[in-house]
Amino acid sequence: MKLEELLSLSQLETSKILTKEIGLENEVESAMVLEALDIEHWSKKNQLILTSFYAFDGLTEVDLEEFFHKMQQIGVSGLVIKMERLIKIIPDWVIELSFKYQIPLIKIAQDVSYEKILLAIYEPLLNHQTHILRAYYDVRQRFTRLERQHPSLKKIMEEFYHLIGTPCSLKMIDHQVEIAFGETPKDNVVLGRKNLSSGEFTKNDYNLLTLFSQQNGPSQSALEVNLFNPYSSHCLLLVYLNQTEVKETDLVIIENTIDVLQERLNTEYLLKKERYERLNNLADAILQNTPKNLDELESLLQEAHMNQHAYYQAVAFSTKTPASKLLKDKAINLLKSLKTDSIFFDHHNYSLILFNFSQNKSISKLQMKHLLTEVLESNPTMTFVISSLKQRDDLKEILMECLDILRFNEEFYQDNVVELADIGIFRHFIRSEQVQALNDLVPAKLLNLSQTNFDLFETFYQFLRNNRNYKQTSEAMFLHSKTIRYRLNKVEKILAIDLADPLQVMNHEIGTYIIKMRRTALEKNNDISKPSEL
Repeated sequence: MKLEELLSLSQLETSKILTKEIGLENEVESAMVLEALDIEHWSKKNQLILTSFYAFDGLTEVDLEEFFHKMQQIGVSGLVIKMERLIKIIPDWVIELSFKYQIPLIKIAQDVSYEKILLAIYEPLLNHQTHILRAYYDVRQRFTRLERQHPSLKKIMEEFYHLIGTPCSLKMIDHQVEIAFGETPKDNVVLGRKNLSSGEFTKNDYNLLTLFSQQNGPSQSALEVNLFNPYSSHCLLLVYLNQTEVKETDLVIIENTIDVLQERLNTEYLLKKERYERLNNLADAILQNTPKNLDELESLLQEAHMNQHAYYQAVAFSTKTPASKLLKDKAINLLKSLKTDSIFFDHHNYSLILFNFSQNKSISKLQMKHLLTEVLESNPTMTFVISSLKQRDDLKEILMECLDILRFNEEFYQDNVVELADIGIFRHFIRSEQVQALNDLVPAKLLNLSQTNFDLFETFYQFLRNNRNYKQTSEAMFLHSKTIRYRLNKVEKILAIDLADPLQVMNHEIGTYIIKMRRTALEKNNDISKPSEL
């Protein structure tokens, strides 16, 4: 209740404000009779202090000033002085201190007892609290009946909309889900955000937003609360208001709704976790411990709803680094957006999605690069591999193929999206036990050249990349063709080869690509190990 409303009650109609308009909008939540001046120990914000003038008898100016300063600091609603038989006028210095510290000063006639004043204050407050508690009980009863039906989030929000009587929405931004009821504003911009102080009936943190929507016209207020839960990392409840003032009964409804939503979100998380573990175990049985018995494999595929079509293909990526772990969910959601039957397999070092296709139509490298553009821009060191298309009989080869390509690409970097065809002749060395044999393909003199003379090695590499064409090589390196010929003549002498001999050049070409891919892989690994800049 505001001070102005309190003073308008019939019990206090003889009261008189001595400080004009000061503090008439102050909230009054309680009252206390002044016994001692140490109000910092017993008084509180929005409290009305009642006293007779005798309480100030014998006080020094310093003590009085300090008392008014304490009232201002605490946030006292006002000071009520009850006139006594021998005190007819309140001294000017009391009024002056009231103006100085912006404390409303009210004079009450001697025939108005403290009991009347306290009743005048507490009766409407108690009635208001009774009304709020009744609203809490009614809302709780409605939600209790609803909870017996195991309602969905949509059903809870629908009930909330009927209770609150104003547009509302639940946004799970990380899931790209919004459940809205009523005419909620579209494409709105937040012009202002103000934190609301916690009240007697609230335990959540609320923000009062000022919104502007070009579609809906003038600015509008909305109440926002963040729902912390394990199911959604960015979950907001929004209530769109017709006025900036929020009624306590509305807050009671919102608080009850939040409790029910939190319970449902926790349940959704547990169901999601249970489903994830069940499907991950199924994926493990299909991909890592593939049954040799085709009937048993068919049973597993049927349980995973992955037996509808004839062809299978997988996309896998490493999750060894913290950065890739952070992007894992985003990458998985993007891959699932391909709108085909799939199952997700999660390992502590890698993640894989197995797809089931209706026809011989594989996922292309170009399609993956376009789909994962944002992820690859966020983490350029991240690598995705695409398996070759296989039928059910060869399903057990998919996981090994993906892991082999991942391991090979870590040591001999090709690209951030790789398929078996990219590796070419090196596909025969992708198994972990065979990778070391690639080192034997690098001529010793070529390895030494790469370590001791970067310019000559790079010129030789560009020469091979540009179809052994001197002109194209000079253009690629922005050098004169005579410089290119001079360098390549030196390469011939150092390597003891004839660049006109196709077989000699081919052997050194393979070695050159091995050195280049390994060097690129090392550079990528070094980038991963470096701490990111803030």
